[in-house]
Amino acid sequence: MRPELRSAFESFRRVLAVVEGAKGSLAAAAPGGRSAGVPLADALAAFEQGLHDASTAMSSWHQPEMEEAWSSCREGLEESRRGAERLRLGNAPEGYEQLYGQLADLMEPLDAFAQALERFHELGL
Repeated sequence: MRPELRSAFESFRRVLAVVEGAKGSLAAAAPGGRSAGVPLADALAAFEQGLHDASTAMSSWHQPEMEEAWSSCREGLEESRRGAERLRLGNAPEGYEQLYGQLADLMEPLDAFAQALERFHELGL
């Protein structure tokens, strides 16, 4: 195995941690139990910052063996970023069900990172 691929995997894990943190920040807007959740504007700001940070670090794990997965992750980040911007600039969701649906829609494109992790595992990492 090429040392560059092992290094790329370590970089990917750092980017993945940022993405998971961003998703957690966004999920904090959802009410749960007796908690009303954090304000949607705050959750979106933290989510968008996490997406920005992850996008900035994407080049650190770009390798030929990962091209397809890397491109899917890059596109997923961009799609989530656009969706967050639309939500931030648009009308607030009405009710919990609409909020949950919109939060899920924002996070769904980031599933590409799980597929990238699977690809790294296929390559022996």
